[in-house]
Amino acid sequence: MSGPGGDQELRHDVLRHLIGVVETMKQHVTTLATEFGLTLSQLDAMKNLGEPCSQRELAQCLHFDASNVTDIVDRLETRGLVSRTIDPSDRRVRRLVLTAEGEAVRRKLFERALDEAPIGSLTSAELQQLRDLLAKISEPVELPI
Repeated sequence: MSGPGGDQELRHDVLRHLIGVVETMKQHVTTLATEFGLTLSQLDAMKNLGEPCSQRELAQCLHFDASNVTDIVDRLETRGLVSRTIDPSDRRVRRLVLTAEGEAVRRKLFERALDEAPIGSLTSAELQQLRDLLAKISEPVELPI
């Protein structure tokens, strides 16, 4: 498989596996969200509410229109997971804050997402090798826990 043709086929195979990993993780998170009675959008909103923020800021984080975020936040608020508070520096702005129950759900959900991630079959050495290889192609993202 060496040479230009072999390298192209190998790159193609690696990309197929990487896309497979993304799909596997998406399914893993979707299953957990469903178990917690959340949509992926609601889960993503909760992930981004580690610190209080305005609805506009949350919309920017989610890459959604602000009107779409209203429905997501309304549903989270109805479940008692999020509350809207007045921003002390600008009373016209409402800050979105996870409630104590929202914090607990967020923590449990993301702990399970990490603990049950489909990398459990890898040894410590394999995990280190995979981390080192992935670090060559992308920056890590912050996890909510």
